[in-house]
Amino acid sequence: MNIPNLLKKYDLFSKLSSNALENLSVKAVYKKLDAKEMIFTEGFEGSFFYMLLSGSVRIFKTSYDGKESTIKIIHPGEIFAEAALFQKKNYPASAVTVEKSEVIAIHRKSFFEMIRDQNSNYVFIEAVFGKLRFLTDQIHYLSSHDVEDRFFRFLISTYGKKYRYNISLAKKEIASAIGTIPETFSRLILRLTKMGIIAWKKNSLIIKDGFWDNDYFNE
Repeated sequence: MNIPNLLKKYDLFSKLSSNALENLSVKAVYKKLDAKEMIFTEGFEGSFFYMLLSGSVRIFKTSYDGKESTIKIIHPGEIFAEAALFQKKNYPASAVTVEKSEVIAIHRKSFFEMIRDQNSNYVFIEAVFGKLRFLTDQIHYLSSHDVEDRFFRFLISTYGKKYRYNISLAKKEIASAIGTIPETFSRLILRLTKMGIIAWKKNSLIIKDGFWDNDYFNE
């Protein structure tokens, strides 16, 4: 497995020099993971951050009473767990695959060797600020949109605009991802079903024909 060539296919790494890619790939590990396989656990010490090549990964935190709150769904081409590189050695959240996935685990030491290159340093600082922008946008998103709106926008951002979806996430995980509780989400699904907007059986979600034509979702 040629890890430098794999990384170079993605925008985040495409501008790195061959030397920087080689440095970054030292101790890097390519992994194939099954669905619902834990990648790392909140609070545990870790030496790697990750690049998702295929599949999807759920980042979540666990409260003292054992309740999980989804922070973000990671899509191919995104990095995650980079906070452990800059803040502390323990992971601030947990990560689990939603479906069969492929990742590259990149070691902390390789990362710091790579960013000695000034251009490489800039690329990764830009990526970190991108994550900060996401968190800021997420706060605004939760405060300015109702649960129904957040649900449909979650479908768009996670799966795209379709009329038939194969949903691999549990409903409680979607509820957490859109910032609500399972009971509220269940009431929303029941209301949308009665209105004929959706039909949801097991993993199959069907959206009413023409629904996405609404200009509101084209903003």
